[in-house]
Amino acid sequence: MYLRTEQPRRALPFLRSAVGGRRSAVGGLESGYTRNSAWYRAKLAGVLLQAEEVEEACAEMHVVLDTQASISSPRLMRRMEAFRRRASVYDTAKAQDCAARIRDTLGDTA
Repeated sequence: MYLRTEQPRRALPFLRSAVGGRRSAVGGLESGYTRNSAWYRAKLAGVLLQAEEVEEACAEMHVVLDTQASISSPRLMRRMEAFRRRASVYDTAKAQDCAARIRDTLGDTA
């Protein structure tokens, strides 16, 4: 609801709690659900970027990238590529490094 009304900051508490610690919806997933965990973390990263929380957004995306090698989801790759495009406009070292890592990881698959 908050994202549809272009209020990403108001969506962040819900997304953070969904992705957060071991007792969260995502934190308690077993290793067989790596794709689901990466999907939710990528969503959080994208919303953080929309809210201009660039450093936290990139930190979340790095967690996704750390697990991406075992994932072959085209939807996740599209989400990561969209994040890369948005992050690349920020003139910070973290955003540029994150965008470059996504580009290097996805190569021509995006």
